[in-house]
Amino acid sequence: MTGWRPWALVVLGGAVGSVARVLLSEAWGSAVGVLVVNLVGAFLLGLADAVWSGRRPGLLVLVGTGALGGFTTVSGWALLMAGSWAWFWAGPLLLAVGVLLAWAGVRVGRVVRGQDGVGAVGGEAAVR
Repeated sequence: MTGWRPWALVVLGGAVGSVARVLLSEAWGSAVGVLVVNLVGAFLLGLADAVWSGRRPGLLVLVGTGALGGFTTVSGWALLMAGSWAWFWAGPLLLAVGVLLAWAGVRVGRVVRGQDGVGAVGGEAAVR
């Protein structure tokens, strides 16, 4: 994708993702909200990449880079870790959980896309 379209998709997706993050943070409190958005965002990004990578680049830019980039927050997480030793020590564990969730999202996305021998959702089961 070239030109202005990817930029517009990132702006639109980022606006939606950022608003969703703020709403969740207000509903659940800052620390829990930051934790939830980062972990859920890791799973959803893995899912989006597995489903749309190479097939729907515009949708991946809108949802992955834009919405999930605006939804997740490394700076919010860093601020929590800088303010408390408890958060600082939990950081590596939560990073590992985020990586596992992204991996799980990729695995689920491959099943949805029909690449794991299971078949696409709503379709016939594929046999390898």
